[in-house]
Amino acid sequence: MKEKPISSLCTPALVVDVDKVKRNALRMIERCGSRRCIVVSTLAEACFYADHGFDDILYAYSLPLDKVERCADLSERLDLFQILLDHPHALDELKKRPLRDGRLWHVWLKLDCGNGRAGVLHSQPEAISLAQAIVGTKGVELTGVYVHCGNSYNCRGVEQIQAVAQETTDLTLQFMEKYGITNMVKCN
Repeated sequence: MKEKPISSLCTPALVVDVDKVKRNALRMIERCGSRRCIVVSTLAEACFYADHGFDDILYAYSLPLDKVERCADLSERLDLFQILLDHPHALDELKKRPLRDGRLWHVWLKLDCGNGRAGVLHSQPEAISLAQAIVGTKGVELTGVYVHCGNSYNCRGVEQIQAVAQETTDLTLQFMEKYGITNMVKCN
């Protein structure tokens, strides 16, 4: 079968060089030495990577209440599956679904550092209350604090991006120091 030139495609069109993608994926695995420490934004991605040998996945989206069972399946299947929480209702759902074989839910507190994107607002008492509740819940481990600089998307240039990153870092560290979060997080 004769291949058509790319210029003959209707646009917009997604064109993927599958061989190049496979080569890049293999280079990433060789460089990292494992299939660990991948961050995903959907459970479909998490399942895809889990099905292809990745065993350490962070689901970087505040836990939807209707996805607890799917997250539990991944938590019980993988070496490490981590989730984000930003609301007490999500923690309540985890309490209702303990993991098997003594496994722990690995939870990151999703903190909003003022950009209004997602998470519990760093300056609100609810943020520390949720962190304390996570720490005090059997079968759940507070892994850390997770922030996202979504307000960097509108930046123009490296200086603005760096300023957003610095402000977010400062607010996160202030929150952690003010409320002793560093003492709550277990370090391995």
